[in-house]
Amino acid sequence: MPMQQEMHIAVNGTKLRVLIDGQEGKPWLTCLHSLATRAELWEEQMEELTQDFRVLRIDARGHGKSRPVQGPYNFDQLAKDVVAVWDHFRIERSAVLGLSMGGMTAFGLALNHTSRVTRVVAADCRSDAPDFFKNMWAERQKVLAEKGMEAIADITIPTWLTEDTRNTRPHQVERVRGMILQTSREGYLGATEALRALDYKRRLAEIRCPIRLVVGSADGPHPAEMRSMADLIPGAQLAEIPSAAHLANVENPKAFNKEVRAFLME
Repeated sequence: MPMQQEMHIAVNGTKLRVLIDGQEGKPWLTCLHSLATRAELWEEQMEELTQDFRVLRIDARGHGKSRPVQGPYNFDQLAKDVVAVWDHFRIERSAVLGLSMGGMTAFGLALNHTSRVTRVVAADCRSDAPDFFKNMWAERQKVLAEKGMEAIADITIPTWLTEDTRNTRPHQVERVRGMILQTSREGYLGATEALRALDYKRRLAEIRCPIRLVVGSADGPHPAEMRSMADLIPGAQLAEIPSAAHLANVENPKAFNKEVRAFLME
């Protein structure tokens, strides 16, 4: 495989770290991670995805090795960050694979930058912010202020990984914990403000590109929520990944990769 390129790109008043893998000339695929993770969230997907795509991974503003930058953020801004990276590399069109916050950003790209997006896989996400969701993030912000990112990791991991994974795969738990702890406070606060203002659900029927929704079968309220979203998006289909919670791509990469690759290659 060609050597990975890593660089930092100045966009929209901040600096984003990007990784590029795969051969020149192949179609582009952009991978967008969740809140409190980074480009490395997609490690278990890279070997398969680079067979067919040139893969661009971006550390979202305030996350990973991107510059810590004060919020609040919003999803239109997060989508514009992606477009600015595309412009930098002269990427005219790309498929998009996003999980959680990355999936929500993918909705923003599909809705507001339609001509740039070939197809979308949105995993383990929602598209609006009802009161319980807004309140949850307000609570997390309070925990961060009082106890720091360690406490955020302690609360988050049980919702992101199944009990089985937490008991039997300590290396995965530590890898995920490491990504959470490497997230800047500014990034977490800025992105949780974006989550509290999430408002794409009323527009999902406008999405015109092919889209596949993917969700871990053990991901709390998400399977039901994503079924309701699939009903709103023309032609959308939902695939459930067994033995997986919120980070379906980490817990069951084999099933996740098969589903994603089959759709992207249609």
